[in-house]
Amino acid sequence: MTLPRYCCCKSTQSSRGLGVISLSSPSSSIISYEFMSSGMARRIICGAISGTMNSKAEALGMMEKKEGIFASCSFSSLGLEQSLCDQLKDRMGFEGPTLVQAEAIPVILSGRHLLVNAATGTGKTIAYLAPIIHHLQKYDPRVDRSSGTFALVLVPTRELCMQVYEILQKLLHRFHWIVPGYVMGGESRSKEKARLRKGISILVATPGRLLDHLKKTASFMHTNLRWIIFDEADRILELGYGKQIEEILDFLGSTNNTVSKYSHSQRQNLLLSATLNEKVNHLAQISLENPVLIGIDEKKISSRVSKPSETSITSLGSDEVDESESPDILLCNADADYNMPTQLVQTYVKVPCGSRLVVLLSILNNLFAKKASQKIVVFFSTCDAVDFHYSLLSEFQWPSGLEKVDKQRAIKCKTFRLHGNMEHDGRKTTFQGFRTEKSALLLCTDVAARGLDFPNVTYIIQYDSPGEASEYVHRVGRTARLGEKGDALLFLQPIEIDYLQDLKKHGVSLKEYPLLKMLDSFPLYGIQKHQIKKFVSIEMHPWVLSLQKALETFISVEQKMKQLAKDAFCSWIRAYTAHRGELKAIFMVKKLHLGHVARSFGLREQPSLVGRSFQMESKKRKNNQKQKGNSKRRKPYETNMSEYC
Repeated sequence: MTLPRYCCCKSTQSSRGLGVISLSSPSSSIISYEFMSSGMARRIICGAISGTMNSKAEALGMMEKKEGIFASCSFSSLGLEQSLCDQLKDRMGFEGPTLVQAEAIPVILSGRHLLVNAATGTGKTIAYLAPIIHHLQKYDPRVDRSSGTFALVLVPTRELCMQVYEILQKLLHRFHWIVPGYVMGGESRSKEKARLRKGISILVATPGRLLDHLKKTASFMHTNLRWIIFDEADRILELGYGKQIEEILDFLGSTNNTVSKYSHSQRQNLLLSATLNEKVNHLAQISLENPVLIGIDEKKISSRVSKPSETSITSLGSDEVDESESPDILLCNADADYNMPTQLVQTYVKVPCGSRLVVLLSILNNLFAKKASQKIVVFFSTCDAVDFHYSLLSEFQWPSGLEKVDKQRAIKCKTFRLHGNMEHDGRKTTFQGFRTEKSALLLCTDVAARGLDFPNVTYIIQYDSPGEASEYVHRVGRTARLGEKGDALLFLQPIEIDYLQDLKKHGVSLKEYPLLKMLDSFPLYGIQKHQIKKFVSIEMHPWVLSLQKALETFISVEQKMKQLAKDAFCSWIRAYTAHRGELKAIFMVKKLHLGHVARSFGLREQPSLVGRSFQMESKKRKNNQKQKGNSKRRKPYETNMSEYC
């Protein structure tokens, strides 16, 4: 259900003695928000003022869904400036708002704090940027650089920072006096200081770099700050930025501050997250006041509430939060269902550990053979695994003896890689390159799992299991965005099959991928179709045996590939032991056959020899670094903070 344009606001008293705000629209319908004792706002319908509507559905502003995600209203009907609506349509190609945008935009225009829980790919970025630009372009006197920063958007990663900034640039094409900008790790601090000194109207930032500028950049003017947005809030907190966020809020002052000569409105904070947990709840408690909730079912809200305080929260840096002094939102999400796009086809493939590499290459080859012009993203658990598979796909060729063709690259498309141990320029080049390509393959870690919008991604492959169900949701969220169709495939070993039950607890159901049928589609010399059908075991399938032999031969001959495989093997084992909580019973290292794990990296050596070799190389590398006066060793696998420092 979407919200009509707001024209006026009035306070009433509900039958429960709780406050209610009613917002009327030009279409004469009223949407009300009832403030419960917890300080939350719950949307309720009060009905129509007059009989101008032809039906009750029209009076309530109910709109049909388009492809399950779009509302049938227009941006202008939500209250946005017409020139901004034209910009959204003409330059960005948006004919109308999504359901999330149709609900969120009027609330933001009204000045209320907001908490949005919505599936990935539902247009949350436009939902908060458009109303902010709407307000800024109306300010009199007109805003300029000297006015400083009015809106601050906090994001977890550099890639998401660049993505939001690029969207901002497009939205501001007709409003040249509103200046967008960004600060993030990996960029030159001196250049960022120069930009901040000149003035940035809407600033996109990663938490660490923003806090650094708040402490050290005296010319950073934020006295006119009106909006603080936490985009992908769950990811920000999962990366350990909780303390920094509290420091940032402390620097920027109370949420009740009345701002500047431009507006007498109070500070407005917006929190957007695809998943809800205790950390998000804590951030909501310290940053939001009487928030409107969008995309949150009543069953996710605890019955335990506390009376909101008369005073605002001013101490934000403390580890302890006095529940009696803060809105107790208490979002209960331990076993909550996730909002998955209905047009997303989700499957899993059960693969013996030793055959994983062959099956991955075969599936990728099969997908690009069926449709050359498409984008596929493959997720790995470690940086070393990404590097190994990237080099393998770049150099390995199908042996001519396997197919009736000459030698050719395994995957006939441009391949990219993205992980936290890459240099900043390399990550930036990958991000921009994959976005612009029509046919491409991206190998990445979870650094690409949150918030990033890669156009036309049709397939997501999770080669390494994500662990928490929330991570699964974020990974598959890179496809089936804005109503488009998409596929997601999860690799599981036979010993990991119970992971499907964990996903099912959250309302995520997967169908089995027809693996044997796909393997049978590859032609082989000297073997007829009816002979192949006799092989029901994946490990003994002639295509699997032949390709595995070719891979092991190639890796054993190429010393560079052999070393990459060893590094990837060792870091993969360490990452496998890092699963937490209930998942440890599913992903147990003791259940693994390490010889088969080595085969999945194309290694013929025994795991013990590989491990000893890796340790010797690590000691040698560490000694060399000490001699150079640098004891900082490159992490063999991705950590939470590596890509953001």
